Amino acid sequence: MKKIANLRVFPTILLGMIVGISFIILTDLWLPAVITAAAGVTAVCAVVVLRKSNAESLKSAAIFCISFVLGAAFGLSSAAYANAAIERKEIFAEGAEITAKIEVGNAFDLDGTVNSRYVVLTDLEINGKEIDGKAKLNSTQMEGGEFKEGDVIKFVGNVVTVTTDITTPYKASALSEGILYEITCDDEDTGGIAVTGQSLDLFDKIKKAVAQKLKANAPEDTARFMYAMLFGDSAVIGESLKSGFSYTGTAHLLAVSGLHVGMIAGALFFILKVLKVNIYVRNATVVAVLLFFCAMCGFSPSTVRATIMVTLCMVAGMAGLRYDALSGMSFAAIILLFVSPYNLYSLGFLMSFTAVYGLILFAKPVQRALTRIRCPKTLAGAMAATVAANITLLPILMYVFGDVSLIFALANCIIVPLAGIFFPLYVVALPLSFIPYAGFVTTAVSLPFTAMAYFVKLLAKTQFPAVYFDFTWATVILWLMAATAVSSLSGIPVAAKKIIASVLIICFISAVAVQNTGMLSADNRITCFSSGGSAGVLVQSQEEGDFLIFAGELDEAGLESALSAVKDGRLRKIDFIVKYEFSQEESDLLDQSLEELGMPDVYTLFTPSLKANVIDFYSVAAVASVICNYGYTQLYLGGVDVFIAGGEDGQIFAEGYDVVVNPNAQKLPEGAQYLISDRAYYDGGRNCLPSDFTFWTEGDRIIKTNKWRFA
Repeated sequence: MKKIANLRVFPTILLGMIVGISFIILTDLWLPAVITAAAGVTAVCAVVVLRKSNAESLKSAAIFCISFVLGAAFGLSSAAYANAAIERKEIFAEGAEITAKIEVGNAFDLDGTVNSRYVVLTDLEINGKEIDGKAKLNSTQMEGGEFKEGDVIKFVGNVVTVTTDITTPYKASALSEGILYEITCDDEDTGGIAVTGQSLDLFDKIKKAVAQKLKANAPEDTARFMYAMLFGDSAVIGESLKSGFSYTGTAHLLAVSGLHVGMIAGALFFILKVLKVNIYVRNATVVAVLLFFCAMCGFSPSTVRATIMVTLCMVAGMAGLRYDALSGMSFAAIILLFVSPYNLYSLGFLMSFTAVYGLILFAKPVQRALTRIRCPKTLAGAMAATVAANITLLPILMYVFGDVSLIFALANCIIVPLAGIFFPLYVVALPLSFIPYAGFVTTAVSLPFTAMAYFVKLLAKTQFPAVYFDFTWATVILWLMAATAVSSLSGIPVAAKKIIASVLIICFISAVAVQNTGMLSADNRITCFSSGGSAGVLVQSQEEGDFLIFAGELDEAGLESALSAVKDGRLRKIDFIVKYEFSQEESDLLDQSLEELGMPDVYTLFTPSLKANVIDFYSVAAVASVICNYGYTQLYLGGVDVFIAGGEDGQIFAEGYDVVVNPNAQKLPEGAQYLISDRAYYDGGRNCLPSDFTFWTEGDRIIKTNKWRFA
């Protein structure tokens, strides 16, 4: 039995599952593809057997083939069943009477206030019939802070079942979470959305109580940071601080991951060991706490993966067996994929397992190398974990975000060790703060988190170089294969590994240098943003300056997305703003942000109510090619035609442009290359990109730097 276990059967089964799931979901030619893959695996095993013709190698090859075929069968069956289950629940209803609960986890404030056009609904009842699964509600009526998490709402809307084709990581995540329906409700003439009550389960009430305790005993930003770090609900943290974590590469602290589970398990295990609790009781307690924590976090893939791996490690220790991290990780992935094969294309699943794979491959070698140069052991361990995880995460991060700031290494080496020290203390101290008159405990624990948040903000303000590289999924897979080849898992001789690693590093650095040199010569950088009925672009031009162009009605959400784009662009000031006309409300809203934008002038057609120095809009024509109309704006810069519209009315004029920015557009206009529309993007439209999409322009060529796409 030990010999079979040493063959690492679970990684082979996982490989087969990945192949089986991919051929069901991504292609109709799954049968010949699976046969081809199985033939390839058999051929590899045959070569091994021929090289070492003995009974042991023959047995190993047979077990490898059987494991792969078994995994492929699991993958095929789970993916086929998942697709069929959704098809069986197909619904198409117009003007349906709907009752549902707003799911916890969509709020933008610690008191549970919802202010988002897109909201996840549970406990569905459509035309009087209870429906399994969750739904995504798309309605402008949800904006404005009138609803709260847990509210039971009743309204009239249109319902459709989602398709099972995977076009974006967002859609894969939604399917894996059981979001099977899309509901629209934009017509207020139907009676609007009414709150009929509130339904909070035990976990909801606990999260609400924690939010209130943090809000009462810690600074606002710190309370948001601590809540997001504990439950992974990054929506509450606010765009300003959230963009700082994103820029410094420490945003993973805001999403509950294996790091959090590991810190909780380690702290609890240490405390119980000091108290000399029986090992069986100790392990059972740790597992029970971790399962409860998983439930609090909605059984996210990263928390489930870490909990399974911790449980297997403790079981192996009690049984006197050596724990194999690769097999434990693979077993966790098999469980998650069997439950929901769509996890395979979810960004959270991919990043969680890829980071752990990097730790398995490189954490120990990197730590040994740092120790040899006399780096303190604790610091060497923290730095090794950061470096090892990012070696395998790097291609996915660059594929998703286009570029990675080099500041992430410094930030992670400082913030992650601090989080590792203070997060367990926070988890232990939080229950104590619920004792009457013990709120000061939360205040004391919040101090290091205030320091961490301040440090992240400080780093985010620094101008730091970013590395760009155009990864595709093919190059991501090749990167992971190369990383495996040079790791301790590979049987390749050490000398050959060093040669392979050296060649790969030289090739990568050369490719990065070539691509980044081309990017440095680019004329302009354009960041598109949209929110509700407001849309716009931030233009960073080497010749014309930096300016914001708005179209549609400017609201708080639209201005917040514009400010986020400015901060992400590392701009300290905006040269001018372009908009056809500002209403009194829009003028007051903009006046509040002019100091934050660092600008003295506003270029507009006619707005006497603005406090800023208003200049005739047509002066902009001397600076850049901008044509501003009532409902839409046209921009020609760097050989790229950009059409910006806030409402669907402007869509009829959008044909033939290179880039169309319209938050309400549902499909790509004829002749356009890209559509910036959250609505169309979440629906999986081809060449439809999210509102925070950024691209460079160089001549007549559009260079994408933020893709979030599988194709």
